[in-house]
Amino acid sequence: PHSVEMWLALARLETYENARKVLNQARKHLPTERAVWIAAAKLEESQNHGDVVDRIVDKAVRSLDKHDAVVMRAQWLKEAE
Repeated sequence: PHSVEMWLALARLETYENARKVLNQARKHLPTERAVWIAAAKLEESQNHGDVVDRIVDKAVRSLDKHDAVVMRAQWLKEAE
């Protein structure tokens, strides 16, 4: 459960609903892994859920800060491009 690549690959193989579940589990196991948060935001963006994307970004920044993996929102968004 600590392989980022495994979680992301599994999410890519799933339907939208199942991919959300996979990425939520990945975030629980790897709360400091930005790639998982970015994948979750991109998944929602692919479904035109802009409001959810904003919530994910905000939650990611708070979670990363909580786990001492500080990242600025601008830096996080740059990595997501």
